Amino acid sequence: MKKILFITHETTRTGAPIVLLHFLQWLQKHHKELVVDVIGLQGGSLESDFKNACHTYYDYCQVLIPKSLTRWQRILLKFKLFKRQDPKVLFFNTLAENNYALLYANTILTIPLASEVIKVSPKTKFVAHIHELNAIIKIMLPNFKDYLSGINQFIVPSELVESNLTANWSVPANGIKVVYECTVVEYIKPTNKPCNVFTVGASGYVHWRKGHDVFLQLARYIHSNYPDSNINFVWVGKLPLKEQIILEADIHKLGLKDIVKFTGEVKNPTNYYNEFNVFVMTSREDPFPLVCIEVGMLGKPIVSFDRAVGTNEILNGAGGFIVPYLNIEAMADKIIKYYNNPDLVKSHGELNEKVFSQFTPEIICPQLFEIITSLNKA
Repeated sequence: MKKILFITHETTRTGAPIVLLHFLQWLQKHHKELVVDVIGLQGGSLESDFKNACHTYYDYCQVLIPKSLTRWQRILLKFKLFKRQDPKVLFFNTLAENNYALLYANTILTIPLASEVIKVSPKTKFVAHIHELNAIIKIMLPNFKDYLSGINQFIVPSELVESNLTANWSVPANGIKVVYECTVVEYIKPTNKPCNVFTVGASGYVHWRKGHDVFLQLARYIHSNYPDSNINFVWVGKLPLKEQIILEADIHKLGLKDIVKFTGEVKNPTNYYNEFNVFVMTSREDPFPLVCIEVGMLGKPIVSFDRAVGTNEILNGAGGFIVPYLNIEAMADKIIKYYNNPDLVKSHGELNEKVFSQFTPEIICPQLFEIITSLNKA
């Protein structure tokens, strides 16, 4: 195996792109003999990092823009003596000439393009790294089943995702490998937070899947039922303007302005994570959220919903609680339990720090590499 083509749906500072970037950087460090190319369907704040971690980076949006014609080409075109070539066809021909041994499609959104590439390069092995659960797949790629026969190997970040693929999409279990996600924790700034303030944290792009509305209802419930508690709520993550306007109105009407904060996107969220006492995972669907690894590494207890989050597979034997799906009363009960018991916060945090320290690129990336090399030998 000498050449590998990766496709990323975007280069944003979000879970799936970050995991792929870690893998690319690991390959660059440990397997210099490989030629690694990347297609980015959309850009993002990590685009320069992706470009630095591969041999050739293709911006798919730019690829589709027809190249400017020379003066003579324009004259010949006018007299129908020249035919403008389709940039997409030219691009696919270039990819076919590269003779990639393997194509690695990262996320469900890259599957259609990857399938088109395989049609012009039928000898290339096709790996699909699926980071999504059922609702997102049905929304983003409802005809997912149409592409399954062309995929040689599935990689998933949790048994929860594996179960979804086998039960709802009829993917054979022997064609799926489970490899947990990985990340690193950046510099932790010393905290200046008053010691008497208890912070319940959450994180993620503000979107229905992440449950920011559930987080707000959790804050409302605790504020109403435990008015004497000194608990505040902080959500770290990108906040679209439309959602910001709605959230600000909700927070004002609920009387939560002094205890609930949505920070928006920040460059180093670890500085906020370090100030959390407890982390709540309010997601409706989350295959294996990197933020759970990050706050776990920082020694924070985690409370999440049953049947919704892949990291429950780790949390089940470590530092936190799994409560019934969307049951904010049960989640609030666990938060108050931590609020009243600092020793439990400490012991659960220490458990998480130990368990989640196993999800680093140096431990996880070799597992991904073993899968793709084994497939190439088959």
